[in-house]
Amino acid sequence: MKKIPNNQLMLACCLSLAAASTAQAASQDHLTLDEILVTDTLLEDQNTAVVESSTIDRGRNIILPDVLKQEADIDIKRRAAVGDTADIVAIRGLSANRIMLNINDRPVNAAGVVGGHYIDWGTIPLDNIEKIEVIKGGSSARYGNNALGGVINVVTKRPTTEPTATLSANLATGDIDLLQNYRLTHSNKIGHVGYSLAGSFEKADEFLWNNDFEGKNVAGNIYIDMPAAGELSLGMQYANAIRGFMRDNRLSADPDSPNFNRTKNSDYPLSFGETFNPYSGRAFDPGPGGQWDKEKYYLDMGYSQPFGDTLVEFKVYQNHEDRDERNYSSSLIVPSYSDGRLVLDRTVQSDRSWGSNVVVTHSLEAHEIEAGIDYKVLAYGDTILHMIDTVYNGRSYTGSEPSQEGVSWGYFLQDTWAVSDRFTLTPGVRYDTYTNESINGGTSPELQDEAVTPRLTGTYALTGADTITASLYQALRTPGLPETYWWGNGGLTRGTSDLKPETNNAAELMVKHDFSKKDSIKVSGYYYQIEDYIMFRGGYNPTVRGTYNLDEAILQGVSLDQRHVFTDWLAGRATLTYQHTEKGDSPFAFDSLSDKIDNLPDWKATAGLDFKLPQQAVLSVTVRYAGESEMIYLYTTGTGLATTQRSKKMDIDSFVTAGLDLKIPINKHCELGLYADNLFDEEYEEQFGYPMPGIMVGSIIKFTY
Repeated sequence: MKKIPNNQLMLACCLSLAAASTAQAASQDHLTLDEILVTDTLLEDQNTAVVESSTIDRGRNIILPDVLKQEADIDIKRRAAVGDTADIVAIRGLSANRIMLNINDRPVNAAGVVGGHYIDWGTIPLDNIEKIEVIKGGSSARYGNNALGGVINVVTKRPTTEPTATLSANLATGDIDLLQNYRLTHSNKIGHVGYSLAGSFEKADEFLWNNDFEGKNVAGNIYIDMPAAGELSLGMQYANAIRGFMRDNRLSADPDSPNFNRTKNSDYPLSFGETFNPYSGRAFDPGPGGQWDKEKYYLDMGYSQPFGDTLVEFKVYQNHEDRDERNYSSSLIVPSYSDGRLVLDRTVQSDRSWGSNVVVTHSLEAHEIEAGIDYKVLAYGDTILHMIDTVYNGRSYTGSEPSQEGVSWGYFLQDTWAVSDRFTLTPGVRYDTYTNESINGGTSPELQDEAVTPRLTGTYALTGADTITASLYQALRTPGLPETYWWGNGGLTRGTSDLKPETNNAAELMVKHDFSKKDSIKVSGYYYQIEDYIMFRGGYNPTVRGTYNLDEAILQGVSLDQRHVFTDWLAGRATLTYQHTEKGDSPFAFDSLSDKIDNLPDWKATAGLDFKLPQQAVLSVTVRYAGESEMIYLYTTGTGLATTQRSKKMDIDSFVTAGLDLKIPINKHCELGLYADNLFDEEYEEQFGYPMPGIMVGSIIKFTY
C-alpha cells in the first residue's frame, strides 16, 4: 500500500473530530431529523427498495455499485474502484446476467459475444437521478428473460416549470493518487415541452498495474405534452470510457508456487490481469499502455396515452457500442520484444441490440390489470482488425463478422386485485420464447426454447403497522450470446451437451412492521431452486473458458433491514443478510472442490448513524462487513505440450470497512462535503486476486440553482 500524505491524514482526523462534536449537538433544540432519513432509503412498496437522491449524493459515490453496496441482499465484487467492467453486482446471489438494468424502464444490458446481458456500470453515471428502484427477485410478471434475480430501475429527474441547475466537483486522493468526478445538470419545462440535460466527467489514476480510467457521459431527455393527456418522450445518452487493461502482476499463476505471491512490478499490488476478448494469442494479454476507447449510445423513444381508465405505454430503444482496442508489447510476455511496441489495433462493434415494448394498464373496480409484449434483438457488429504483430502473437488472427444473433419475445398478464381493505392478491403469467442462432457461417448450434411461467403474490395487512407478503413463482432465464459462444467454442466445454435455459422455482416471504412514519423493520426470506443453472468458467485464464449447465443450484437466505430515529438529531440504519448456496451435479470434476456458488459470502452487514449538527450540517458514519467466501480458481502450469490444466479452491477473507461523510450547507445554493472512504485503511478483496484501495479522503462542492 502507498503511504498516505500527511494532509490526507489530517483531513481524516478532522472528520473524526466532527463526529465527536455530535455530543454538543444534542443540546440544540432547533435541530430536526426530517431532512436526514425521510429522503434516505425507503420502501415504496412491499417488493421494491428505493434509494433516494440524498444517498446517491453521499461520499465518493460515482457509479451505481457505490450506492447499492449498503443495501440488504446485494453483494458487490469489484476488481477496481472505478472503470471495472466485470460482473460486479449480485442480488440474492444472482449477478449481472440475471439482473435487468433499466433507465426509465428501458433495458440497457449489453449484447454480443463480447457482451451479452452484462452491465457496464461505468456508462450509468449518477447524474440527474431522482431515485433508484431495486426489485429483488422475479415475482413480477412484467419483467422476464434476464430479470431472474431482479430489476434495477434508474429514474431520472423530471423537468419542472421552475428551471433548475446543479454543478458539483468531487476530488479524492489516497492509494489512488487522484480521483476526479464532475457533474452538471439542468432541466426546465416551457409550455408543453420539458427537457433535462446532464453531463459528467470522471478520471482515476491507476492503483493496480495499468488500470487508469477516464469517462465522459452526456444525456438528454425531452418530454412533449400531447393531445388528450398523452406524452411523447425522447432520450439519448452518450458515454465514452478510456480504460487501461489490468496487467497480471504475479510472477506465477500457480497458487502453490512461491512466485504466486511475488510481484513483477513492485510499484503495484499483487493482482491478476485481464485479457482482450475474445482471447486469440499473446497480443491479447495487456502490455504497458494496453487500453480500450469505448463509445456507447443509448437511444429511446416512448409514448404514453390514457383512454379513460386505460393507459397505453409504448417504448422503442437501441444500444450502439463500439470500442477501439490497442495493445503494446511487453518483454515479460515475449522477451525478444522491448516494451511499448504496438502489437494489436482493432475495432469491436460490440453492441447493436434493440427492442421495444407495449404495456397496457386498465383499472376495473378492485382490479388493476396489466398486459404487455416485449421484443428484443441481441446483436453485435464486426470485429475489424487494423493491425496485429503475428510473430509476437504466436498465431494468426483476422477480423470477423458477427457469428450470432438472439431474438426473444415476452408476453405477460398480471392482475393486482384488492380482495379486501387488508388483502391484495397479484396473480400473473408470462410466456417467453427465444432463439440464439448462428449467422455468417458461425459454428455454434442454434438454441431455442419457450416456457410459460406463473406468478402469485399475496399481501395481507395484519394491523395498521404490520404487513406480510408471500410470493410463489417460476421465472425463466435464457443463455446470452457470450454464454452460447463459449459453450460452442470454449476449450473447456466444446462438445458438451446442449446449453439449456434456467428455470427458477422460487418462494419469497417478507414481514414488515412500522413503529412510526420514520421507524420500520423488515425481514425478508427467499428460497430459489434453479434448474439447469448456467456456469461460466475460466475468467482468469482464457485457455480454460467454457459455459455449461449444472443440474440445479439452490440459493436461500434471509435479510433484516431496520431504520430507527433515536432523537431529533440522531438516526440509525442497519442491514443484516445471511445467504446459503448449493451446487448440484456438474459435468466437471473441479466443481466438487466447493459446494457453493463462487464469490458469495454467507454473511453481510451494514450499519450507519446520521447525526444532525448545528447549521443544518449532517454527519454520516457507515460500517460495512462482508464475511468469508470461496471460489474455484482454474489455471494452467507448464508451457507448450507440457501445459496442464489445474484447479484449486481459494478463500476470500472477510473484511470490515468504515466511512465518514460530512455535508455542510454554506447557503441555499452551495453545499460543501468532506469524506473518508475505508477510514481504517483495511486491506481487502471483493473479488479474488484484486485488492481494493486503502483509505481515500476527499471533498465535494455542489452548487444548486
